[in-house]
Amino acid sequence: MDIGSNSDMAKAVVYTAPKCPHSAKVKEFLSSINIEIEEICILTNPETLQELQDLSGQMAIPVTKLNGDFFVGFDRRTERRLKRKLGV
Repeated sequence: MDIGSNSDMAKAVVYTAPKCPHSAKVKEFLSSINIEIEEICILTNPETLQELQDLSGQMAIPVTKLNGDFFVGFDRRTERRLKRKLGV
């Protein structure tokens, strides 16, 4: 995928919580490589936590959904996996 092309821009759904440093870092990372982000805060919508568990099997945050794959948390390993998925 050529993420430099606006017509082919990837979009990520990121499940977050306020004041979560890992949520902020994953959003910052995705924005830095021009990935559109749909943020879903698990605290403002109680059903979202169950939806998250149903989709990814996880209750931890952040969870990033990108092209059908789920990435839990945000650390160097997750960043490498996201880069590999995006071809950057």
